[in-house]
Amino acid sequence: MPKSVSRKSGLAELRACTECRKRKSKCSGTNPCSYCAKTNKLCVFGPRPSRTPLTRRNLDAAEVRCTGLLSLLRRLNPDVDIEDALRTIAPDYEYPGPVELPQELEPGSESPGSSHGFEWNEASMARDPADGMVSLPTARAEGYLGNSSGTRLLQTISDLLPENHNLQEHQGDSPARASQTGSPSLLMHFANTAVLDNLVDAYFLWYNCSYPILHETTFRDKYRSRQQIHPRSSWHLLFYLVLAIGHWVSTGGSPLSQCSYYMAARSRMSMRMLESGSLVAVEAFLLMGNYLQKRDRPNTGYNYIGIAYRMALGLGLHREPPSDATRNTLLNERRRAVWWVVYCFDSGFSLTTGRPVMASDSFIETRLPLNVDDSNCVLESPLTAPVDRPTTYSAIIAQARLVSIANRIFSEIISCPYRQSFDLKAPRSIDHQLKAWRLSLPSYFTAQDVPTWFRGPRAIVGWKEQNLRMLLWWGSQRLCSAPSEREEAQNMCHFAAVETIQDVTTFCRDFFETLHTGLSWYATYFLFQASVVLSIHHLRPLPALDSSLAAVNQELWFSSISRARDCLASLGPTNNAAMRCLAVLDRIRDRSPPGQPAQIREYDPAYQAQEPGGEIADTCLAPLAVDPTLQVFFEDTSWENDLFEGLNGFPSTDEVDLFDYVGNPGQTMP
Repeated sequence: MPKSVSRKSGLAELRACTECRKRKSKCSGTNPCSYCAKTNKLCVFGPRPSRTPLTRRNLDAAEVRCTGLLSLLRRLNPDVDIEDALRTIAPDYEYPGPVELPQELEPGSESPGSSHGFEWNEASMARDPADGMVSLPTARAEGYLGNSSGTRLLQTISDLLPENHNLQEHQGDSPARASQTGSPSLLMHFANTAVLDNLVDAYFLWYNCSYPILHETTFRDKYRSRQQIHPRSSWHLLFYLVLAIGHWVSTGGSPLSQCSYYMAARSRMSMRMLESGSLVAVEAFLLMGNYLQKRDRPNTGYNYIGIAYRMALGLGLHREPPSDATRNTLLNERRRAVWWVVYCFDSGFSLTTGRPVMASDSFIETRLPLNVDDSNCVLESPLTAPVDRPTTYSAIIAQARLVSIANRIFSEIISCPYRQSFDLKAPRSIDHQLKAWRLSLPSYFTAQDVPTWFRGPRAIVGWKEQNLRMLLWWGSQRLCSAPSEREEAQNMCHFAAVETIQDVTTFCRDFFETLHTGLSWYATYFLFQASVVLSIHHLRPLPALDSSLAAVNQELWFSSISRARDCLASLGPTNNAAMRCLAVLDRIRDRSPPGQPAQIREYDPAYQAQEPGGEIADTCLAPLAVDPTLQVFFEDTSWENDLFEGLNGFPSTDEVDLFDYVGNPGQTMP
């Protein structure tokens, strides 16, 4: 008997709309159907989905395939959260993932517990608002509060206050999900475990030995068991930053926008990180800030270091652990080490940019870390005795003591107003302090027989001391009014520059095989600064009081600049910044005339052409796009065209957007 409904009818063939299929109810077949018309829903008749027959054979094959795909994904990236990755590629598909989320979004901290009760978390929108004036007593961890806070004042009369258990009423949190890096496009970048091992090794061998931000044993333990770490743990941010820095120091790194390790780390950062405070977060901001500075994003890096500094204060890292601590553990020493890295980063950047130094010695009571060997210790271990040999902490101890002198250079010289009366007593006193610092260094800072890994950190500390001496006298010569004092300051500045060039070029020649990208970056940085100081002097020479001494000095300075150029040329094949610095030195030497295209010339040792014209202008026509750490050297110079035009990277910058405080004619750095 023929069917009552013709097969030619499209609606009849589709039988049911998508809404009725979802409800598994009978559909009227009209458009819209009776149910959709009643509920005011969109009625859609789509093609009937093709289905694989539900047989045991098909089910077994599907299970085997799923198991194989899961195994492949975990092998490509042990850290991937597969459920989050599925949501990323199919956001409209209702994937039946786990319903309950962990209450803590920041596991994986270095510390086994709270950082002496000073860690905080203000991420929950449901929690009672915190006291913005920090004047109310609190039972929960709200960060470090100093003696001037209202909370601390109230604690002095706490025995007179009535107990009020309702004052701080804890409510359950409903933390939002943190952004993840489960995008399948990133998975292939983390496929080779051997590659990851090499990058982690490179980080600890060539970076962490200068700035011991991470405890190697703790990190490697977590790295080996990273498959068990929750994908939302903040440890993964540290992991990606370690890979990014390891990749940079070992290979020079791909362009920042193409570095998968950096992009993975960047995607892990969010505003939620600022709503809580932990030692891990401080470490992450430090690593990100210093990495970006070295990847030609100095202003962005400066901002990250500022966040690390503020968070470190919130954790009380600038204070010694509470006196009621039962024992001095390695965790306490790790807090000290991280604080002094924050201190060095903030002060060093501020000195060379002319921006105010935030870290003041007046409120710091945290003692310097000890020169301990913690390679076989865990964070809960009692602190071992110091050793008389290079350790991971040796360089940062010396550098922290040096930075304390650097702060004096900033406050008494760099930020000193031009109109203020000035004599050479202050710079002479500071110069004597620098010499005393060098003489007080342990013997392994001058010994020939030291571990290969320590040669780089030791050299960087020495170069920084010479650079500080150069900055000291560079700033002093601008403040001197008497010609004799100005000439003395100028000579001292130039001799410091010559000494810097001598030491850096000698190291690069004698230990060329140890010149990884990180060390080459510092060599380029200090060589270029010293060369600029000498080069600028010869473009605007002052009458010398002693002509015979001036002739000798001129020959010494010219030979030093030539030596620096040769060294930069040798670094150029693996260091683009060195080639850009050579181009700028060419432009300074040639005093490029107006309108000449600013092209980057390849270094030619035989090139001696001196183009006519191009005298220095009397007034600055436009601000220079110079790296902020070089700003101080070009404040009093004027050029008819930008020396740094066309240079995307140090000694220029490679920021995504311009910063208002860079090259602003209306704002003069002190």
